[in-house]
Amino acid sequence: MRIYTLLTIAAATFAMVSCSNPANEDWTTYAEATDFRSTPRYDETIAYCQRLAKAYKEVTYTTFGVSPQGRDLPLMIIDKDGLKTPEAIRAKGRVIMMAEACIHSGEPDGKDAGLIWIRDMVQGSEDKKMLDNVSILFIPIFNVDGHENFSAGNRLNQNGPEELGTRWTAQLLNLNRDFLKADAPEMRAWLKLYSKWLPEVFMDHHVTDGADFQYVSTYEIETRCSNAEEGLRTWTRDVFEPQLLAGMESEGYPLFPYFDFFEEDSPESGIALGPFDPRYSESYATARNRIGLLIENHIYKPYAQRVDCSIKYMKTCMRIMNEHARELREVCEAADANVASAAFRQQPFDFEFEIDYSVSKPVDFLSWERDTVISDMSGAPWIRHRYDRPKTVSTKVYNELKPTLSIRLPEAYIIPSQYDDIIEILGLHGVTLTRIPEDREIEVETYRYTGATFSPRQSEGRITAKPRYTTQTETLMAHKGDYVLDMNQPSARVAAWLLEPMAPGSLAYWGFFNDILQAPNEFWIRLSYMEEKGREMMEKDPALKAEFEAKKASDPAFAKDSDAILNFFYSRVKAQAEQNNEIHPAWRLMHSL
Repeated sequence: MRIYTLLTIAAATFAMVSCSNPANEDWTTYAEATDFRSTPRYDETIAYCQRLAKAYKEVTYTTFGVSPQGRDLPLMIIDKDGLKTPEAIRAKGRVIMMAEACIHSGEPDGKDAGLIWIRDMVQGSEDKKMLDNVSILFIPIFNVDGHENFSAGNRLNQNGPEELGTRWTAQLLNLNRDFLKADAPEMRAWLKLYSKWLPEVFMDHHVTDGADFQYVSTYEIETRCSNAEEGLRTWTRDVFEPQLLAGMESEGYPLFPYFDFFEEDSPESGIALGPFDPRYSESYATARNRIGLLIENHIYKPYAQRVDCSIKYMKTCMRIMNEHARELREVCEAADANVASAAFRQQPFDFEFEIDYSVSKPVDFLSWERDTVISDMSGAPWIRHRYDRPKTVSTKVYNELKPTLSIRLPEAYIIPSQYDDIIEILGLHGVTLTRIPEDREIEVETYRYTGATFSPRQSEGRITAKPRYTTQTETLMAHKGDYVLDMNQPSARVAAWLLEPMAPGSLAYWGFFNDILQAPNEFWIRLSYMEEKGREMMEKDPALKAEFEAKKASDPAFAKDSDAILNFFYSRVKAQAEQNNEIHPAWRLMHSL
């Protein structure tokens, strides 16, 4: 492998642009040219993508948004016929694979892997024939601003490249916590792109932290619980995942699911595989009735090896999709139809899960021998892995999940028109809504907030909340222009994740309704005024007078407590004045409108 200086790379890039015959050009990527010591900056990455698009008809370079610092969000479309729209591509019977890199820009494996893989494919590698049935969307850099916050000090424990970007965006947001709430401009652009294309398979390239083991990569894909539509989950479990594992092992990369040890650095202690909710990338794709694959390459492995592993992931997934294109398309279409059906809403909808520790299965885990010494620097126990002594550990894995929070979905939600920010977010997620044509009373189920536990510190710039509430059926006035979210649509699942207040990662969790959880107190009537108002109320309402007299007769303590008596009337006046301040703005309609 040749090692270039920066001046040599710049000169070679200029020469590449000046050539007219792609076969005569030098298509060495920046990472290859530096023997994988370095990864290209934003400008070099975009220039290479544009060169590929100019030279090969199968490649289109475009953008799908702009970052807060004004950088274009890059997108490559790879299609056998150079088609550029999902409609045209699907008219050819092809399925679509979307691969994303640098959502955490200090983890650039997928970027360099994608550039190499796409180059080899369009230049005639064996993968090119897979374009008969599969087209590709590739985002080389998602977090473009964080990518340019380049430093050798970022991710010091990562084994290359020498300099890289940051985990967070220029606005200090973590994009892989933003898939539901969509605070970041980059994520809003991404959601529009995703809703337009709805790729059958989405893969998100990361690099993990922490534990040390032999595996070059771990992965997460939803096959265990009802986060996925049943037919899609079954196909993923029985077809896609086994072929992914077999294909990667044949390429020299055995995989293990993304996990936690019971005890740090101790596979012998047991391995737990927890659930993920749709604020994260792969589970978001699942909520949209598509396959989502999280790739977590291992932070201590050499960069060249991690890039090669990412290439093999994309090759393997494309081969599976090519072989099963029609079947995969039908599975996704059936998932959309099922989620949009009345039958789907008759089943419990599970939001939260916990690991069932009563169920485990034996597993062989590829680890290292290790020893523990007392550090002569810190005095703390120091675990040292023996990389010259690989070890297979027999242990137990706990991967059975059981639901801990379930609801019955409504037929529709009613959302008051003043919550236009919520309507905008729903639209980004592909949710369709209609407007109520005239004022009318509607019987609905409601959540009325009684308080909340707020996080002691911010997360993603928000004060998260765990709300408390009552549920009841009541008749409320829906006004002309209010919104109806009919759950007979494929995006019903993600709508519920956003609108149900107890759902992990919901809008209520992220603090969108904190002003309702702690409603403004504009009720300043003095308690002593109830001496006059209480008499007026009883004169107008004999039933209230009878209730008051009965309470005095049955409750001697109440009858002797002047403040309690005045509060009896005060509470009713206050409730009438602020009757809907605490109501969650997504009313559940349990029957057709």
